[in-house]
Amino acid sequence: VPYGVSMLFYVIIITSASLLMSSIAKEKENRVMEILMSSIKPIQLFTGKILGLGVVGLLQMVLWLGSAILMLRLGGGTLNIPQNLQLPPGILIWGIVFFILGYLVYASIMAGIGAFVPNIKEASQATFYVIMPLLIPLILVGVITEAPNAILPTVLSLIPFTAPTTILTRMAVSPVPLWQLLVAIVLLILTIFILIRAVAGLFRAQILLTGKEFNLGTYLKTLIGQESE
Repeated sequence: VPYGVSMLFYVIIITSASLLMSSIAKEKENRVMEILMSSIKPIQLFTGKILGLGVVGLLQMVLWLGSAILMLRLGGGTLNIPQNLQLPPGILIWGIVFFILGYLVYASIMAGIGAFVPNIKEASQATFYVIMPLLIPLILVGVITEAPNAILPTVLSLIPFTAPTTILTRMAVSPVPLWQLLVAIVLLILTIFILIRAVAGLFRAQILLTGKEFNLGTYLKTLIGQESE
């Protein structure tokens, strides 16, 4: 059950964020972005795309996780599912919160990659660097399940790039202290604020028009405003 929850959040967050990146990269490659940028501000284009695909991903998450909770509860008597395999009802509420925050983090990064690379092929290759932090809870799901309140799961719950999947995986096993949830939310919000401001700078016309081959170092420098075109 914890592995299923972790995999669910990983798939939905990455799928939604990857669709955003592909959309931006394709529009840039086809020169549609130039037309859009002539009539709206970069931040408007950026936030509009994030919100549009975010609503779709949120609906998927609510339907899948809600269905899982309902099936486990309704099938508990018929299939003799043990009580310790039931998902707590509160996981759906917290799941919505952490999906939104996790999606905004990764969608911002993916959008930045889409604006930075010259074509959709380069954008797809660059996703490897992005998904690595979100894979850590999946790789360590056995460790997290065995001791959900140990030091390592707690640390991963407070790191914005691993927090969404780690916290929901822990919740599927045992309650997570409220202070950890609140601290994780605050750190995620701060990270989102920083990323959105940084990525909005990548939507400058000269980057959208020229582009360059993806390089992680150059991308990070551009993201923090140290690379000039």
